[in-house]
Amino acid sequence: MRCGYCGKKISETAIFCPYCGKKNTGNGSEFAGKFDSEEDLLVVKAQKIFSEAPHIPRTKQHEFPIFEKKRLLKAAVMLCAAAISSLVFLAARIIVPEIRYSNAEKMYEEGSPSKAEKIFSELGDYKNSEDYVRKCRYETALYLMAEGFYPEAADAFTSLNGYADSNLLAAECMVRIADGYADEGNLRSAASIYAAAGKPELAKLAAKRRAEALAQNEDYFSAADVSQKYGNSEDAYKYRYTGAAEAQKNGDLKTAADNYGKLGNYKDSAALAEKCAYEYFKSEYDKNGASEETARGFYFMRNSPDSQELFPKIAYEYGMKCFEKKDFSTAADMFRNAGTYKNAEDMLYKSRYALGDSLIESDPASARSVFALLSTYSDSSKKKKAAAERLGSDESWYVDGYTSVNGYCTSVFSKDDVLLVSCTAGTDYISAPATILLTFRDSAGNEISADCKVRNSASFGVNFLLSSSSAGNAEIIISRKDSGSVLRTIPVIISDQL
Repeated sequence: MRCGYCGKKISETAIFCPYCGKKNTGNGSEFAGKFDSEEDLLVVKAQKIFSEAPHIPRTKQHEFPIFEKKRLLKAAVMLCAAAISSLVFLAARIIVPEIRYSNAEKMYEEGSPSKAEKIFSELGDYKNSEDYVRKCRYETALYLMAEGFYPEAADAFTSLNGYADSNLLAAECMVRIADGYADEGNLRSAASIYAAAGKPELAKLAAKRRAEALAQNEDYFSAADVSQKYGNSEDAYKYRYTGAAEAQKNGDLKTAADNYGKLGNYKDSAALAEKCAYEYFKSEYDKNGASEETARGFYFMRNSPDSQELFPKIAYEYGMKCFEKKDFSTAADMFRNAGTYKNAEDMLYKSRYALGDSLIESDPASARSVFALLSTYSDSSKKKKAAAERLGSDESWYVDGYTSVNGYCTSVFSKDDVLLVSCTAGTDYISAPATILLTFRDSAGNEISADCKVRNSASFGVNFLLSSSSAGNAEIIISRKDSGSVLRTIPVIISDQL
């Protein structure tokens, strides 16, 4: 149908003309007169508001239907949102950081470096923020130092990793801390901190005062240790000698012997060390009989007149104890060191034979080597063949050998000693040269190796320094380097005791 006012064609159900905005009064419309005045008023007001929003001249309204007006409004809203978003981005990335940076600069200039540092840290790499962070920390450290907070200041300067003169100031703070400890009588801490601050002379003086105080309390060995640590060698010798003399006087002969021994040729220390050691080991033997400790002790004193006769006796007696306990390896070592004492030579063969017999099942390679060492003793040849058959190979190499520490044969070694492995490697037939590999493996699995090239048969020895080894069960593994076949394994025990 058509509008009764402008004549434009409109929908049959239209209440208002979309062209002129007039209410459709009928003109045959079935909806005419069905709306009350209030509803008409509201609709008309809404229509007027909408029509006026884009500020379009009345004469042009017929060119923009309602749906076009809605699209324009939506576009306007989107443009506004984009503008707001741009403003927010601009504020977040440029305006706000600049404001914070300026505020932090002001705080720094006004003497509030700790507050300024917090803001500069949060700003990251904005402008010179990173440099300002270091400046703020440096100023804070200076303040702490001026106020006497030396530990905190030292930490703060140290954290600057060499910025400006921070390392020098950190050392100065440490010196003042050490001074405080020295004034309080805590000379141990004072010496340690002086040394850490790079002031060795001050550390040496503090250590000297501490050693004197320890010596006044008759703690001579601690006084000696402190003196030695900080380079007061003469004082260290004096205190250790005095402490050893006091221990000797009080009957603590082992301590006396140990400390006299550490003094080398200082005064008469060497003679006193041997005298105290002899008296200690002799008293232990008189009380408890032969033992690993007494046998070992007298071995190192075997050249003294008193020990020359006593050592073979003790070695033999301890060897008998080991044989009874079926420690045939140590027993053989003891009997070998006992020499011609009683029937030590016969017991040496018996111990080796028993050792080889005990190894046939578990370690046939070592068993074969032991029986080879025994040559024609008893049925050793037969036993050697049986051990070789258990190996299940044509390998005919064997190893005779023993382990010793400074020439003293035993199964227990101090971890500060030198372990000597002496071997004779050979074959049952004429062969090409072969390389025999000796490996020391400690309880932690650390290994030291050495090798020697032999042809048919050759004797050789290897020294292993045990100072870096772990205490506990260890072993010597003797093998062919080319094939890797193990010829003999010798168990040893590394002790942290004398």
